This record gives sequence, structure tokens and C-alpha cells, in this order.
Amino acid sequence: MKSYNKGTVIGALIGGAFGLALTIGAVAFASPHGPHAKGHHWTPEKMEEHLTEMTERLSLSTAQEAQIRTIMEQARSRAQEIKEMPRGPEKFTAFRDLRFATEDQIYANLSCDQREQLRLLKREHKAERMQQHRERRQADDTK
Repeated sequence: MKSYNKGTVIGALIGGAFGLALTIGAVAFASPHGPHAKGHHWTPEKMEEHLTEMTERLSLSTAQEAQIRTIMEQARSRAQEIKEMPRGPEKFTAFRDLRFATEDQIYANLSCDQREQLRLLKREHKAERMQQHRERRQADDTK
């Protein structure tokens, strides 16, 4: 059996957890004053799209898909509550804590191989978002 350094495993989990929401958007429910206010809210359709992609790319079992769906729905519900909070550091902290907790719960339901595939998927999504951002900025600069 292969031995893993505990610090490496913890670091990988923390690093993976940090960016997970960027990929699955489970808690990308930013306040109406943030960058997601331009119609990029986390809708049930968007959640379903992400879950479908995860199911295909990570080869999730039916049980894993059901567990992750439940986690995402609970996060979405909690995010709606947080959205009602007054703007301020407490709201920011609540969203951050929800994102980390959601990521931890999702990762706990994945195998090591699936976690690595999810990390790759997150990187792809991040690259896509960065390209879209560059294109929007270029379009704005030409106006």
C-alpha cells in the first residue's frame, strides 16, 4: 500500500476545496452587488448542468450523484438565506464558510481519482472564465 504524507494530503484537500466552487458553482451565489449580478446567479438549471458534467467527467455512481445533488441543494438553500443578510464582513464570511463546507462535503464523496479529475475540470472552467473575461474587456475597450 502506498503511503502518503499527511501534510501533502491535507494541502491537496485544502487547495482543491478552495477552487471547487469555481467549478461547480455550488455556492457561487454572490450578493446582488458583486460580479455575479450580471445574470450569472446559480439557478437550478445551472446546478443541474454542473452536476451532469461532473457525473460524466468523474464517472460518478448513482449514489455519489444523489449525495452531491443533496449537498448542492442544501448549499443553494443556505446561500439564499445568506443573500438576505445585510452587506458586510459577516455576509462575506458566511459565503466563504459555506463554500468551504460545501467543497469539503463534495470531496468527501469522491475517490482520489475523482478528486484529481475534478481539479482538472476546475482548471478548465477557470481558464474558460478568464478567456471570457478577456474577451469582455476587449469588447469594452473597443466601445
